[in-house]
Amino acid sequence: MDIKSTKPASVSEAKDILAKRKEQGELGYEQAQALENAERFAPAEGKKVQKTVESIAKGGKISEELAVKIIDVHPDNPATLRAILVKERVDISDEEASSILKELA
Repeated sequence: MDIKSTKPASVSEAKDILAKRKEQGELGYEQAQALENAERFAPAEGKKVQKTVESIAKGGKISEELAVKIIDVHPDNPATLRAILVKERVDISDEEASSILKELA
């Protein structure tokens, strides 16, 4: 198997991908378990998530990969959002934090 490209995928996007594969044929054990978990924990639809990722990452401070992580965790306050960003050493203002939280709502 050759890897042609990679990109970060949210739980919602993974759910959509695995659901399509399930329609095409039987899933392996790991894929079936991943689909079951994704169906339980996916915060939104895959298409909406991609638009939100683009919106969060458009400023340039936050990478697409980090935006996907933010969406998957779905923080509900600025402190939790900053806890996600601290590992990547991204500093955002209160205004930027509230803007991101509004995108997630």
